[in-house]
Amino acid sequence: MSSSCILISVRYLYTNVRKAQAAWLVICLIVIAITGPVWAGSQSLPEFEASYTVRYGILTGRMTLRLVHVDSGYRYETVLRPRGIASWFRSGTITEQTNLTIRGDSILPLDYSRKDTIANPARQTRYLFGEHRVTGRYKAQTIDQPARSDGHNRISVQIAVMNALRVGSELDEISVFDRARWKTYKFDVVPEQFVSIDAGGFESVEVRYSAADSGREWSLYFAPALDYLPVLLVYRHDGRVKSRAELTSYRIQGRGSGQSADKLP
Repeated sequence: MSSSCILISVRYLYTNVRKAQAAWLVICLIVIAITGPVWAGSQSLPEFEASYTVRYGILTGRMTLRLVHVDSGYRYETVLRPRGIASWFRSGTITEQTNLTIRGDSILPLDYSRKDTIANPARQTRYLFGEHRVTGRYKAQTIDQPARSDGHNRISVQIAVMNALRVGSELDEISVFDRARWKTYKFDVVPEQFVSIDAGGFESVEVRYSAADSGREWSLYFAPALDYLPVLLVYRHDGRVKSRAELTSYRIQGRGSGQSADKLP
């Protein structure tokens, strides 16, 4: 999620800023699937906050991931902000949030919300995950679809895969409710990958995933030393790297914090 480009015109940049919004969300919001009893020991998930530098061609952004404990279970939030050249033409944030509840050995999403103040006019999305139905609104649509027992939304699945790696559960596939419909993602796990970024060098587990016949593929590198926090995220389309996000700072409950120099303009 780094490539270099030459700014040819303001019009070219403006067009790419709009395209980058979707690409950034693809990176920040991890859609991964799991089967089996992946939530054993989920009550011990640590709170964390992590920041990332996101690069898409000439465009840059800052992404923050945050997990906190609440009475019902957990609240997870992702925030994306344009930086550098992109911020000259677009201000605001894209904020996504989900509340998670503990049911036996499982953690399931109760809701999902998204507020995009980068778009003009601003856009909002909200889903409620019931036992039998998923309801809410997406753009101008009223949503009312059958629920899936193992279903997640596009950000709750991040916590699912992190916890599955922590407890050693098998990763296979899961249904994710994204943009008003269910999608199924499959993935492969590649252990013992070393990642060197500004925040340091990390022994990592690489998770590769994609949807069937999409031409799009994501690679996420999770560091066991950081309770499987992702340290690098790479998005490819038709085999070419389109976007890249690197961990720049983090704070993990019980494990301290770390950071690198901010090299964004």
